[in-house]
Amino acid sequence: MDNTHLFELLNAGPGLAPTQLLLAVLLAKWLIVAVPVVMAWAWVCGSLSARAELLEILLAVLLALAVAQIVALVWPQPRPFTLHLGTQYLAHADDPGLPSDHVTVFWSLALSALLTRRFAPWGFPLLAVGLTVGWSRVYLGVHFPYDIFAALPVALAGALAAHGLRRRAAAGFTRLLDYDDRWRSAVGGWFRRLRRP
Repeated sequence: MDNTHLFELLNAGPGLAPTQLLLAVLLAKWLIVAVPVVMAWAWVCGSLSARAELLEILLAVLLALAVAQIVALVWPQPRPFTLHLGTQYLAHADDPGLPSDHVTVFWSLALSALLTRRFAPWGFPLLAVGLTVGWSRVYLGVHFPYDIFAALPVALAGALAAHGLRRRAAAGFTRLLDYDDRWRSAVGGWFRRLRRP
């Protein structure tokens, strides 16, 4: 089945109900906002070793997004609305659509998490979330299905590269974690002084 035909099967037709549109837009555009919020929460609550793994996961996301930019530059693919295909419900810039950055983020988080000890349980749920976000972006007319599928090898490249670089990055990670510990101690001391009568 080719990309265009698959897109036509998944894209929402005209006259989408407001509740369906709202849900799809929340998934396609706003769910990604939860990523930095959840990562910040995991960082604040995490042990030293957990925070080191979070740095590896963050590195995987950054590397995957860099690979995605290279792919888009070397092999730019149009979005459906630029070809006047389907129904577009979500405003979007006319930039290359392959691979989907949103899905690349979720899947690089997922695959990198699977390579860690503490965050491996997040892996498969994040893969499912990424697939749902990808579906919503096709449904709303801003991506072709192959844009979503292309995010998987890109995310895998980012996750494997970050995992392979973890020893070389260890000194930088240690420095960052040391700064974080100092900041936590300073903030803790400030709060203790505030509580004194």
